[in-house]
Amino acid sequence: METARSEKVSLAHHKIYTEILIDASPDVVWSVLADTGSYGDWAAFLVDIKGEIRDGAQITTVFQVDPAKEKLTTIDHRITVVDGETFFWAEKGPGGVRDNHHFRVEPAAEGKTRFIQSDEIMGGITWLMGGRLAKIYEDGYQAFNRGLKAEAERRAHAK
Repeated sequence: METARSEKVSLAHHKIYTEILIDASPDVVWSVLADTGSYGDWAAFLVDIKGEIRDGAQITTVFQVDPAKEKLTTIDHRITVVDGETFFWAEKGPGGVRDNHHFRVEPAAEGKTRFIQSDEIMGGITWLMGGRLAKIYEDGYQAFNRGLKAEAERRAHAK
């Protein structure tokens, strides 16, 4: 099961929501997310995180917004973490765009996990490029989610 949608709240405010069902326990999914050193092996769009997934940590995220191009975007974030459940940042990035980016791991039926990645982009150049950015992010988050699903299921079934 996969869900993806974006919503234009106003000219300078867009919401993005993606969800995927993963055939692995929440503990396994969280362990993949927390294993920032392995992102280069499986992650799309958000191709690297330097730093630890822990509350209050400073991390550096590396995005490849367009998979057809080699250009990478690097952004520093201070993250908020509820261990085993969620991590997020809410800061200004390039173009003055405020980004409220959330990663959530939830238990689902039969030992599976619902992974939700959502975002709100607002301010800065959002009024000019919000629709395009929302579409790029939605596609990128879906690619990341599919990579997370494949890696978590691989690890779960390798045990």
